[in-house]
Amino acid sequence: MIEDTISRQQAQNFYDRIGHRYDWFEMYEGKAKACGLESLQLEPGLRILNVGVGTGKEQEQIENHIQPGGIAFGLDISPVMLRLTQERTISPVLCTDTRHLPFAINSFERVYAAYVLDMIPFNDIPGILLEFERILIPGGRVSIITLTEGVDRRSNIIVGLWKTLYKVSPIACGGCCPLQMEDAFKDVGFSKITKQVIVQLGIPSEITTGEKNQI
Repeated sequence: MIEDTISRQQAQNFYDRIGHRYDWFEMYEGKAKACGLESLQLEPGLRILNVGVGTGKEQEQIENHIQPGGIAFGLDISPVMLRLTQERTISPVLCTDTRHLPFAINSFERVYAAYVLDMIPFNDIPGILLEFERILIPGGRVSIITLTEGVDRRSNIIVGLWKTLYKVSPIACGGCCPLQMEDAFKDVGFSKITKQVIVQLGIPSEITTGEKNQI
């Protein structure tokens, strides 16, 4: 397992440069993102936090599902991505670090993060999951999507090549490392954990969901 990644500044610079072209990655990520959003069981009136809004495409879908009466906050470290999201949605957005969320306990019914934790240093992930657990209401649901390990011959080859490239140039991989999140969810104390792996054009993505325990 790769335990380190690029710096926060390098990540910001990388996604600032990509900008709207990030939507091209839908050919590898689109099916997993759709599955992750479905797993949230969105409905009108919910409060949801989207960590890593990208170009705002999923944020727009979230807004449509939670209206009327809902509110969707968006976070990103890239000012360019936040601007693109503001052009696409009416969501309040913040440029902040995922490790220290500026929200009170029990602030949200849902938390969604697609292809964010796989570019976070491995040792920081438990603390981030604890932050997600803190801001969720009891019974609230979290859905995390990450690049993951291969599950068939083609995806195993691609992930192996990805890891080789990462050793040479982490920035060429956007700082993204294959992760498996189920054990981390258990360690934090999430319940009703589910895991699904979707392979799109040979790229394996893992969708992990869980709920904050009822008090």
